[in-house]
Amino acid sequence: MFDNIRADFQRYMRANAGYSSISSTIYSLISYGFIATCVYRYGRWTRRIHPRLISYPFKFVYILLQLVIDILFGINISTNVDIGPGLYIGHFGGIFLHGDMGKNCSVTQGVTVGYKGGGKSTHPPRIGDNVYIGACAVVIGDISIGDNAVIGANTTVVRDVPANCTVVSAEPRVLRRA
Repeated sequence: MFDNIRADFQRYMRANAGYSSISSTIYSLISYGFIATCVYRYGRWTRRIHPRLISYPFKFVYILLQLVIDILFGINISTNVDIGPGLYIGHFGGIFLHGDMGKNCSVTQGVTVGYKGGGKSTHPPRIGDNVYIGACAVVIGDISIGDNAVIGANTTVVRDVPANCTVVSAEPRVLRRA
């Protein structure tokens, strides 16, 4: 858990590199994305506590922390998914991460990663290493996103994306009313 948090913190430190060392550390520590990531890492840790009876107080604390993060920051990261070290959440709000992600992924505001819903998919998306997901992008369904991919802003991804590719929204279509 602490190795992942250390890697996450380093991503925030690099993002705040333009400030002095002390300011950069403080900005990184109080960043809502870093706080939400730490709560997620704590929640993942509580799942490994055995015997189960001992884990209940820790899980209760996690539930309270996650509720606060949901309400204050608008960031929801499911503990059912595996997210590699170095997660960077660059902007505030509307972020739902319910899919496996590799290391050093970056997410901006309004991003949804998860199931299709309506019983149409049984697995969340699998996102590779060093993937950037732009503002208000949606990645849904049982799909794979390759390493070093870029998902553009306002893009809905429902098919596999190969490594080292950029995906942007399709051209809008105008449909006539009948």
